[in-house]
Amino acid sequence: MHIVVGDRSTVALFKLMGFEGKTIEDPSEALEYLRKNLETYDVIFVTSKIAKAIRKDLDEIRIRNPRKLVVEVPSVEEGMEREVNYLQIVRQVLGG
Repeated sequence: MHIVVGDRSTVALFKLMGFEGKTIEDPSEALEYLRKNLETYDVIFVTSKIAKAIRKDLDEIRIRNPRKLVVEVPSVEEGMEREVNYLQIVRQVLGG
């Protein structure tokens, strides 16, 4: 299973692509959610705003769980500053 965790706009976009999503703006709340639900998901996309705030913890999660993919993606708000192809990111990560 795959999920995206982050701001409302990015979660909505990923839901349109068929992903589960959890809208969380607070980095510490997002980290707690990730830790509690790590076993549920094979791939977790985390918006860059959250990922930057919890980088050290995400790196630790990646090291301790090598079979889980935790991928940072630009949030939709950041994507407005530059073009982001979310479908291409998903294809690269999931191999589709």
